[in-house]
Amino acid sequence: MKLLSAYLAVIFIWSSTPLGIQFTLEGLDFYTSASLRMWGSAVLSLPMVYLLGQRLAFSAAALKSYLAGSVGVYGAMLCVYWGAAYIPSGLISVIYGLTPMLSGAIAYFWLREKELTPVRILALVIALSGLTLVVSGRISFDAMAWKGILGSFLSTLLFAFSGVWVKRINADVHPVVQTSGTLWVSSFFYLLTVPLFGFHWPEVWPLAAVAGLGYLILFGSLLAFLLYFYILRNLPTARVMLITLMAPALALMWGFLLHDETLQSTTLSGVFLLLAGLSLYQWHRRFDLWVGQLLVRRPM
Repeated sequence: MKLLSAYLAVIFIWSSTPLGIQFTLEGLDFYTSASLRMWGSAVLSLPMVYLLGQRLAFSAAALKSYLAGSVGVYGAMLCVYWGAAYIPSGLISVIYGLTPMLSGAIAYFWLREKELTPVRILALVIALSGLTLVVSGRISFDAMAWKGILGSFLSTLLFAFSGVWVKRINADVHPVVQTSGTLWVSSFFYLLTVPLFGFHWPEVWPLAAVAGLGYLILFGSLLAFLLYFYILRNLPTARVMLITLMAPALALMWGFLLHDETLQSTTLSGVFLLLAGLSLYQWHRRFDLWVGQLLVRRPM
């Protein structure tokens, strides 16, 4: 029951995270917004570590696991924050739906975990066709949308890589320790790159930016990453990444209800193809058996 509750909570939080990012960008530049989120979450993670009776681990495996996790926090968040100003929040979540497919591909080439069956190759083609339709529709509507799509895709790729790497290391640390360690390593990287991107404290804080930043610090980072590492520790990577397949529908709804976002018919068609391809990719086994039976069947 705890695992199911954590799973559902992550779906809800991740579906609303892109919208929270866009609210913070109404008063902050992308780097200031991302860095404040991570620094705030890192500071608040320490009391949580000690309240749960844990201590930060500094073994070689733990440090390596923190570094692996930071790829999906520093790298992925930096990319998605940069791109979030150019596309609707729901579309960000849809692109993040590619995570299971990218995770499977990375695990196949790096860990040799799964095979690329004919049905999965077909699913890949369908999903990429949908993504192409989404991209073409947005760019024809907004010439700068390619920045948002590129940033979101790079973020998704880094997040998928990070999840596989953390799973591969298997450092056997408590989820709250993994969360805190990852946030502190990521915060250090954000501090190092301040001279590169600049940090701008606003004179006036819009209410939407304050609410968005507070939500992302407490829920989007601290609670979400804690629950994410908890379920990642207890479930197969592919099942964990299914969250990104369920979140887009909710994200589109949040954007429509709370941010007056609309999607073109071309974009909606692309979203449908993308999610259909991802669904086929995840639930491919029955289709694999059916294809196998067709191939081995001989005429009487």
